[in-house]
Amino acid sequence: MSLECEEKDWMIELGVRPNKMSPIDPPSINNNNNEDYSRLLSSMYAMTLGENLFSHNIDPYILEHIEMEKEFMEQDDLALVWSDDISLTLCFLASLAHHGDYSQDHLLKRYFQWWMNGYMCPAGHCFTPRVHLKKSIDLFGETQAAQALGIAVDMDRKTSKLIATPSSLLRLSPIGYFYCKHSYSKRLEITKDLVERMFGKKTSIDIFIEYIELLVNSLNGLSKENILKNINMKLNSNDLINKTFFDLIDLLSNDNNNIEQGIKYALEKIYSSNKEFLQFIIQYLTTYFNKFMQKKQLNL
Repeated sequence: MSLECEEKDWMIELGVRPNKMSPIDPPSINNNNNEDYSRLLSSMYAMTLGENLFSHNIDPYILEHIEMEKEFMEQDDLALVWSDDISLTLCFLASLAHHGDYSQDHLLKRYFQWWMNGYMCPAGHCFTPRVHLKKSIDLFGETQAAQALGIAVDMDRKTSKLIATPSSLLRLSPIGYFYCKHSYSKRLEITKDLVERMFGKKTSIDIFIEYIELLVNSLNGLSKENILKNINMKLNSNDLINKTFFDLIDLLSNDNNNIEQGIKYALEKIYSSNKEFLQFIIQYLTTYFNKFMQKKQLNL
């Protein structure tokens, strides 16, 4: 990648579809839905484990989008550039699908593709404007059409402020990956700036810092025991983002260093009210895991 690409300020211009932007709408995340929440939580768990990502069962819902992306990429070299709650997850999985294994170098290249399409600023922040980009583009088209017809459009009613949700932890994860070798004060400065831009100055950055430092400690080779000892936050069940973070800590604490058991435990916690469905999911995951191990042994 040329220095020019890395240094250029790729700003979003409303009404102009970013170069190489995927025409496929991303999967959505509804934080009030248990199925969506389990997908989010298990994705966070898998990404936290880093090099073990390749053994994580990819949800068919997400896999379907990856396959569509791959088809479009073969035609026109499209990139995963969505400004959405699970964009980071898809970026990881797209790198995995393309490379065949976890590769930090390849993953960073995927991130640079995000930069060049305006979804990250050149400093490496995973930055999303206050108004969701897709809505902004759609709104611009609607506004232009309305003006051509002589109809006034109330912009205030058509725009919405982003609200910090558990999936926001995923959005800010690139800070950990890009700045794991920098000082804590530098990460604190970047996180504070980014959270204020995305969610406003009144949003606390404590839980974001805690999650990013968890990623940083993992990337820098600390043992899981030491990583968990460094958690300074206290559980607040009234705060959804805080609760999600501690659900992740609970998974890491009880996975017996086995991603299969971790995913099972995540599903067990979330689907405990539906025993029949839980048994089906565990059976599916176990079957997948066994097939994966057989395939891996054949490739040795």
